Amino acid sequence: MNKFTRVLTTAAAGAAATLALSAGSAQAAPESSVYLYTGSNAHCTTTGDNGVAGGVFADYTCRSGFAGYSLSVEATGASFANVYLNTFSTLATCTSAGDNGKNGGVWGSYTCQSGFAGYSLSVSA
Repeated sequence: MNKFTRVLTTAAAGAAATLALSAGSAQAAPESSVYLYTGSNAHCTTTGDNGVAGGVFADYTCRSGFAGYSLSVEATGASFANVYLNTFSTLATCTSAGDNGKNGGVWGSYTCQSGFAGYSLSVSA
């Protein structure tokens, strides 16, 4: 094996190892975690705290990203009814968060109620 082939082989092995390590770290989030929406840190924390207090979330994470803070939650699987999570500025954002939670199995139904400050998201098991 000549020197050029050894250099290429070493570089390819290094790239493959780097790719494998980054793929492993990308899978570090729990599989039971469900993404709900992206917003401000305060909005994310309020929604997470309300969900935990209402028995909807076992835990939550607000991760900082390019567009804001992404809220990911873990469902409790418990029974709950009409738990207020937060108020969203648009119906589309409220509906998107509601659909993500329902499709992810966090809750069985939700409502986006129009109010003075926006659309209030309430959920039931």
